[in-house]
Amino acid sequence: MTIEKHEIKVSTTGVAGSASGTTVLALPLCELVAIYLDFHASAPATTDTTISSPGNPAALTLLTVSNSATDAWKYPSVNLHDNTGAAITGAYAPPIIHGNLSVALAQCDALTDALVATVYVRV
Repeated sequence: MTIEKHEIKVSTTGVAGSASGTTVLALPLCELVAIYLDFHASAPATTDTTISSPGNPAALTLLTVSNSATDAWKYPSVNLHDNTGAAITGAYAPPIIHGNLSVALAQCDALTDALVATVYVRV
C-alpha cells in the first residue's frame, strides 16, 4: 500500500459571513490518513468545514471543524467495534473513503481558494 497526496481547493460564494462552497475529489477505495487545512488569510473565524465521503453504501462524515479558520493538521479516525457491534473503548482506525471525498465550507466570506486541503490517503 502506498500513500498518495491530493490537493483540494474550495472557493466560496455568497455574502460575507455566510458564503459557502464545496469541492468533491474522486478517489479509489482508500483509507484517509491525514489532512492539512490551509485557510485563506481572509477567511473569518466563523468558517465551518465538513469533510465527508458521500455515496454508496452510505455517506460518512469524516471530520467537522466548526468556527475556525486556523491552519492545522487533522488525523480523522473511526471507533472500532467488537463482534456484537459495541464500540471498543480507545480503539480507532483510519476511515475508509468509498469513491469520493467532499470538502465543504459554510459561514465563510466569498473567497477564491478559501481553503486548500492537502489530503493524504493510503491506497
